[in-house]
Amino acid sequence: MYTVEAIPAPELGNTSFVVADTDNGVGLVIDPLRDIERYLNVASDMNIELTHALDTHLHNDFVSGRRELAAETGAEIGELEAGSEVRLGDITVRAVATPGHTPDHKAYLLSEGGRVRALFSGGAVMLGGIARTDLFGPHLAVHLALEALTTLQVRLRGLPDEIRVFPTHGGGSFCGVGGRSGHETTLGQERKTNPFFQTTEVMPFLARALTQSRYPTYYRDMSAINRGGAPLLGRTLPPLTRLEADEVAQMIDSGAAVIDVRTGRDYDAGHIPGSYQVGVEGPVSAWVGWLIARGRPLVLAGGTHEQHVLAQRQLLRIGFDAIAGELDGGTDAWRTSGRELSTFETVDVEDMAQWVLSAEPMTVVDARDEHEWVTGHVPGAVHIYVPDVPHRADEIPREAPVAVHCASGYRAGIAASLLEQAGLKRIIHVNGEYSDWDRLHLAESHP
Repeated sequence: MYTVEAIPAPELGNTSFVVADTDNGVGLVIDPLRDIERYLNVASDMNIELTHALDTHLHNDFVSGRRELAAETGAEIGELEAGSEVRLGDITVRAVATPGHTPDHKAYLLSEGGRVRALFSGGAVMLGGIARTDLFGPHLAVHLALEALTTLQVRLRGLPDEIRVFPTHGGGSFCGVGGRSGHETTLGQERKTNPFFQTTEVMPFLARALTQSRYPTYYRDMSAINRGGAPLLGRTLPPLTRLEADEVAQMIDSGAAVIDVRTGRDYDAGHIPGSYQVGVEGPVSAWVGWLIARGRPLVLAGGTHEQHVLAQRQLLRIGFDAIAGELDGGTDAWRTSGRELSTFETVDVEDMAQWVLSAEPMTVVDARDEHEWVTGHVPGAVHIYVPDVPHRADEIPREAPVAVHCASGYRAGIAASLLEQAGLKRIIHVNGEYSDWDRLHLAESHP
C-alpha cells in the first residue's frame, strides 16, 4: 500500500512529498527542498530507502534538494521524461507533460494495482488555482497560459475524478494564481470548484491567469542556480557563528545587512539603526530575497537563537548562503557596547484613524500590493508597495511624520525599516488588521 507524507514549507507556500511503498521499504521525494534532514527523518521513521528524487519543474522560488539527496543517500536524480516511469516496489510513478507554469513542467501519476491513484501536480493544479505563467517573461506569459488551459482541459481530461491530487504550490506561494491552503485535494473537487477548471473560454481564462501580483526579485536567477547546482549543505544546517557587537558594527561598515527577525512591536521598541525588520512569523526568505542583493553578507539579529536558525533555514532554501552569523546578546549587547538603538512609534489602526480625522500634517503610506490597494484604502494615503519603498521614499515629505500600514502590520514593519534607511526620522508603524478600518465604520476611498 502506498503512503504519502507531506512536508510543508509554510514560508514558501510549498509542499514536498515523500512517496513510499512501506511493504517493500522503498520511496522517493517529489520537489525536495535543499534542507533534506526532514526527508531523511521521515524515511527513517518509515523504515524505507529513498531511491529517487524528482522535480516537477525547474524551480524559481527555491533551491532543489535533489542533489543533496543524491549525495546523502545515492538517490537517482536523472530527469524523468514525459512517458517514462520508475518502479517503487508495487507502485509505479510515471511522468506526464503538463506545461503551463513552465514550458517543461511535468506531473507524476502514481499507479498501484493497475489503477491510477494519485497525481503529484506541481503547479499544474493547485487547490483552487494554478501556478503563474509569467516567470519566463511577458513575451511567453500568454503562450504558457494557453498551455495551462490545454493541460487542465485536454492533458488531464482522461484522469478519473477520484484520484488524489498533491500540489507542490499552495496558498501563500508567490508562484500561485489564486489558490487556497492545503496539501491534498481530488481532481473531481478541483473540476467542480477551481475557477481555472471552470473557465473554459480562452479570453476569460487568459484574463484570470494573467491577473497576477508581482513576485520577488530573487526568482530571476533561481532557475540558473538550479541548473548549475548550489553548493551542498549536507544532512544538517551549518552552525551559526556568534558575533560580538563590535564585529557586527565592522561588518555593517563594510556593507553587511542586518536582518532583525523579531515581531514589529519588539523591533519598534529598539533596533539597530538601518537594519531590516523581517520577522520570522512571516516569509523571511521572500522579503530578504526581494530587497537584498544575493551575495551581500547577512547578520541575523534580535530574537532568539532558535529564531535565527529558522531564518537561516529559510534563507538557505533560496540560496542566500552569505550568512555571516548572529549578533550574540541581541540588542542588549548592541546597547552595552555603547551604540544607540533606533525606535519607531507603534500605533493601532484606531490611532491612525483619529490622526487622519484630526487633519494634522501626516503622510499615510499604504504598503500593500496593487490588488489590495484598488479594493479600498485610507483617504489621502500614498500607495507604495514594500519593494518600491527604497525607490520612492524621496516622494514623502520630510517635515511631517509618516505612518505606514499594510493588511496586518507585518509588511508595514518591513516598509518602516526601509523608510528609516532612506533617511526619514519620525516613523509610525501601524499594527493590526486593515479590516479594523471597516470595523470602525470608516469610509474607504475607491478609485
